[in-house]
Amino acid sequence: QPQVDTLSGRLCGAEALARWHCSKYGDVSPGEFIPLMEQSGLIIPFGQWILSHSMAQCLEWSRSKPDFQISVNLSYIQLTQGDFISFLRTVLEENSLAPSRLIMELTETYLAKAEEDTLRLIAQMKELGVKIAMDDFGTGYSSLGMLKNSPADVVKIDRTFVRDILTSQFDATFIHFVVALCHDVNIKVCLEGVEREEEFDRVRSMGLDFIQGFLFGKPVPPDVFERDFLMP
Repeated sequence: QPQVDTLSGRLCGAEALARWHCSKYGDVSPGEFIPLMEQSGLIIPFGQWILSHSMAQCLEWSRSKPDFQISVNLSYIQLTQGDFISFLRTVLEENSLAPSRLIMELTETYLAKAEEDTLRLIAQMKELGVKIAMDDFGTGYSSLGMLKNSPADVVKIDRTFVRDILTSQFDATFIHFVVALCHDVNIKVCLEGVEREEEFDRVRSMGLDFIQGFLFGKPVPPDVFERDFLMP
């Protein structure tokens, strides 16, 4: 799914999203198959495959758009099983991708309860030059307090704060406040879930760094993404 720069409205990157079309059951929601993969342990090889292919795709697209970034969701299972840092270092080298082009996304809920071992792994990712994004921000129980010592380079405000943005002063104030707070501690902010022009018009002056949502494009296969967003 495309991500755009708020001020210019131009493409700056994409989020890699897993989709499964089954010949027997049709389109299976990630909300169904990702938890099953986590329970079975299949999320480890699957996550490695996603990460490797995402990096290779980012490298290819960065040839025509040098500042292109790719965001990849990371399951907590990937951090608790196996030597993730070693794998990450290897796949970065194999793809010759600048680490700053890769953004690893972890949910706010997971980061809020992260223990020392997890925080150490996140610190090692950052030492490699990889960026960290806090996903689904605003849905957890300690949102604002955890920003003080957050390891995140990017905070992604959850789409629930966009649904009523045209009528809700609370949602508008929340976005304004989060942007100001994050920028004070050098964290960039992305707003998810923007689907209509009126919503974009409402939030584009709020100081957000990036915006993501169906208004700019739905999740599509790589060849369609390249045709629709990267071809001159």
